[in-house]
Amino acid sequence: MAAAAGTGHPGLHADENASVMAGAWVAGLSEPLREAILDRARVRRVAAGTPLAQGGETNPSWVGVVRGAVRLGTPLSDDRSFTLDFIGPGQWFGDIALVDHAANELDLIAHVASMLLVVSRFDLRHLGDGFGELREALLQLNCARLRHMVRRFEELHSVALPQRLARELQRLAHRFGRPTADGVRIELAVSQSDLAALAGGSRQRVNRALGRLQQLGILDLGTTRQVLGDEARLAAAAGARAC
Repeated sequence: MAAAAGTGHPGLHADENASVMAGAWVAGLSEPLREAILDRARVRRVAAGTPLAQGGETNPSWVGVVRGAVRLGTPLSDDRSFTLDFIGPGQWFGDIALVDHAANELDLIAHVASMLLVVSRFDLRHLGDGFGELREALLQLNCARLRHMVRRFEELHSVALPQRLARELQRLAHRFGRPTADGVRIELAVSQSDLAALAGGSRQRVNRALGRLQQLGILDLGTTRQVLGDEARLAAAAGARAC
């Protein structure tokens, strides 16, 4: 059943509106601004693998994830790829290119079949003119992104691969995890190649590190979904709680 007028986007069901509004950033906006964003957004459904923007191209839209996940990454010179992050439900991206009119630095690709909310450059500008709080909120959002990016690149240069992998599993569990009787199940389908691109290592080394976590009883490996059986021991393996 679609949400009633004034309570979310009319093209979304109540649980879908709740999903896109559940992100920490958007939840901090005033209710009038949240409703104004939804009022100007259009729903877009994309299949897994759909490119939303490529590095070097201008991204024409501001996008929020309702369901699914979008991969932010870049190809490397050795034919591997590096994944900076997976954008999940309740998160928004694409505003930087709309504000500075510059090209995207990263490829944005739907990692799985996803439902998105899309806001045009014109509408984002209109929202900024009508709601002064949006400009401050976007500044805070991009400060958080910058801190996350700096942390990720610091880890790549100063933290061993097994520890980096443990931190990435923590992040995935925080964003895409669902509690089960056996532990926290990461609902996002990620292969060992996906984890290698995320942790910045070869598939072979990531495979060995995952096997070690499984031997220790910290992780139960599925085909593409993992269950964290002991979060405390995973935190110890990570050396700190990732965010």
